[in-house]
Amino acid sequence: MNTQEYKLFISEVKKSLLEKKILKYTDNELFLKSLFSNYSYARKIAANIRVKNINNIEENIILLDKKFNENKININWALDYDNLNTKIIKYLNNNKIKDINIIETNFTRELGIDKSLNEEGFSINGENNDLVIFQPLYLISNTGSLFLNFSSYSQMNMVLNSKHKLFIIPFSDIIRNQKDIEILLKLYYSNKYNEEFGSYSSIYTPLNDINIEVYIIDNGRTNLLETRENRKALTCFDCDACKLNCPVYQLIGDKPYNNVFTGPYANVVLPYLENIDSYKHLSFNCILCGNCTNVCPLNIPLKSLMISNRNMFYEMKYIGLKYRNKIKRLKNYLISRKKLNSKQWKKTLYFNIFIERQNKNNRILPVFSKLSLNQIIEKENEIQ
Repeated sequence: MNTQEYKLFISEVKKSLLEKKILKYTDNELFLKSLFSNYSYARKIAANIRVKNINNIEENIILLDKKFNENKININWALDYDNLNTKIIKYLNNNKIKDINIIETNFTRELGIDKSLNEEGFSINGENNDLVIFQPLYLISNTGSLFLNFSSYSQMNMVLNSKHKLFIIPFSDIIRNQKDIEILLKLYYSNKYNEEFGSYSSIYTPLNDINIEVYIIDNGRTNLLETRENRKALTCFDCDACKLNCPVYQLIGDKPYNNVFTGPYANVVLPYLENIDSYKHLSFNCILCGNCTNVCPLNIPLKSLMISNRNMFYEMKYIGLKYRNKIKRLKNYLISRKKLNSKQWKKTLYFNIFIERQNKNNRILPVFSKLSLNQIIEKENEIQ
């Protein structure tokens, strides 16, 4: 199957999925066009802002640390969730606090804060105003400020008026300039909520307050800094656009991942954030249709990153010799025009022999057309 034939095949798959309403990227297309005079240019600008900040993360962290010291605000660095939870528990014990209000996000779920604190005997109380654990959207390094985004007025009031405030955030969400937030926020809200902006947000610059602690967490993200391409994955702001447009995710959902990260983004990052052996298979749970890359408002090349992961797992021998030989044989078969144009029964026989019995029991094997791809194209051309 040559490149043109493969593109035709993928195009037909997309068309079929759209007709069945499995893909949703047309849902807010008109809204985005009305909101941005040039949406592609806006994506490019936002992507450049985020990539630049990730590439200059060391400078931004040094500047942020300096600003927080000037403002007399405690800043804490945590390597992983165990390290973070130890620091939070120490703070709670030192201040004799037992009731905690955690504003839940994907990041708090990733860190397992509520579970850890419950196990230590602390009470999670959503109405408590004594101590709140909250995730800012961004830290602004040149002012020592936090950009806070709230779901409601009552939540904003609760966080800003709480006696003790613990702010937690991954290091990847540090940006240099306050002015860069506007376009990032506009893209985030338009893709996640079909809205131009959120109703409740605040740029908060704490000063000389011993009851405020800021925790900046790694939790495996530095593993993605090793290559410039992988760094782009750290620019994600969790809008879910890739999930909504992934045909595989629409069919399997969250459950198979058994993780807070799901969808195409998880396929790319989980081998780095967790461990390769447990999550290397995710990069192969993809038909490489490119929908995730096409709709990502920050131009994260998810499709290319999944291909890079596959190559790396193969070359570094994370895939066993037995399966590497299978992949090589399957590749040679699939790039052979003569074999793909063979009769239906021959292809079916080959795949039945090639794929192990245990896999055949767990999934449905593809049914080959009675016509070869060349014959299908010739037939379509005759009709036209």
